[in-house]
Amino acid sequence: MFKWQNGTLWENLETPTRGIELTRNGWGSPAVMSQIPQDDVPGIWLLNEETGGLPPMVQRLFIANGPVKLLMQGGRTVGAKYEDAYAEYVLLMGVAPDDYTAPREQQAREVFDNLDKLLKTEGFAFPDVVRTWLYLDKLLEWYDVLNRVRDEFFETHNIFGGFVPASTGIGCANSLGAAMIAGAIAMRPKDERATKAMLDSPLQCSALDYRSSFSRAAEIVNPEWRTVFVSGTASIEPGGETVHHDDADKQIALTMDVVKAILETRNMTFKDSVRAIAYIKRPEDRPAWQRWLEANNLPADYAQEIIADVCRDDLLFELELDAIARV
Repeated sequence: MFKWQNGTLWENLETPTRGIELTRNGWGSPAVMSQIPQDDVPGIWLLNEETGGLPPMVQRLFIANGPVKLLMQGGRTVGAKYEDAYAEYVLLMGVAPDDYTAPREQQAREVFDNLDKLLKTEGFAFPDVVRTWLYLDKLLEWYDVLNRVRDEFFETHNIFGGFVPASTGIGCANSLGAAMIAGAIAMRPKDERATKAMLDSPLQCSALDYRSSFSRAAEIVNPEWRTVFVSGTASIEPGGETVHHDDADKQIALTMDVVKAILETRNMTFKDSVRAIAYIKRPEDRPAWQRWLEANNLPADYAQEIIADVCRDDLLFELELDAIARV
């Protein structure tokens, strides 16, 4: 079972009867960061020149109970392996290329290869991956290159026709100075009752229809918990085109309608969310996001906010979300 929560440590979590607790601290406040052994927590700093007054964002993974094996890349902690009663898991964050000075295409290939190598060291394979995060510095300059590299990697590893992971692709620099950095969650069942599934979006076509190789959402189920991972979602209509150009309020409203519809297919609501990130292209559009939250009776800190480019220049907003419900 995955339990994510924004910006808190373990003492603020609701402890389930069984399973592993996982929380991601989104902002790295000094009070929180001072209590964390930095070498023992996989994470990456996400940086942009334009912050809109927000602090840099750090993606960090915490496992609150149970034995953990830390995974390393180049002397950095980039992941952890752990298990519960039903499955084994590998969680990766901050996986980087080998050569930060190489051309972007080569760096992207190295990142996917390094994700695969780390999984293989623990007896996993890339088809075990449920969800990925892909952070590209200056994404809008080379997103098509990234898609080509990902497609080639997926073809080689027989992902198409099988389980295509949920994903987020965002334009954001990182503290390593790499062109790309990535994260992933993978699961290997120990019990046939631990399963994963790709989820459709009722209000959108499959991203595969326009050759963007990710699932709209994915779900892990075991006898106790259902965990839904909603991919980075934006203002895209059923045919795959951007809608509501230059209107942040309408783009946000459509995005959230899409996310809501995905959750409803699993009998969930926004209140089942345990982690969310709002990627906002322009700082001046942050109030539009807050207006939507207020109008829908959700707290102002419902999602972490970061100023970042979405995968199309005409997209102003993107949301990713995880939700959990008891079986």
